Amino acid sequence: MAANTEDIKLGPCKVTFDVGGTSPVIFETTQGGVVLTYEETTRAVNIDQYGTTPVKEIVTGRTATIACPIAEYDLAKLAAIIPGASLVTDGTTPTKQKVVVSATNVIDLLQYAKKVKLEPLAAGSTANDAITLLKAAPRPALNYTYSYDNELITNVTFTAYPDATGDLIVFGDETAVDD
Repeated sequence: MAANTEDIKLGPCKVTFDVGGTSPVIFETTQGGVVLTYEETTRAVNIDQYGTTPVKEIVTGRTATIACPIAEYDLAKLAAIIPGASLVTDGTTPTKQKVVVSATNVIDLLQYAKKVKLEPLAAGSTANDAITLLKAAPRPALNYTYSYDNELITNVTFTAYPDATGDLIVFGDETAVDD
């Protein structure tokens, strides 16, 4: 059997948070690779007549996450991916900015969930190569190492939740319709 090498994909991707929103946040510089994880939880069904041998298995849940090691340090983007954070721009000197994160609020991450899209940057990539989490909330984990041989990497994991129709993830061109 001949292998179809056209279907072998490689390369970095662009990550867009809040696709189609009023202020999409685009990350085009990452380090260490963007990782999509899709998993299913299942329950094996047993009956007495077969002892502990499962007679079938039922999918009981699905999860999807995108782990994104962002290499760019941008305060506006940082504020957009830290739930409950606010970006403050100095009224007198607009080049002075800060991100303030309060610890006084309990935050429901669902209210920060937006569409997240991975788009491969390799030559020849098409919309069919995209992956979209239809509703995902960012969960940053900052661990900056200040040294001459390390970049400041902002790690954020986007966790998917079902949208209003119950859909979780789309592999390929999400504009494709069934006639």
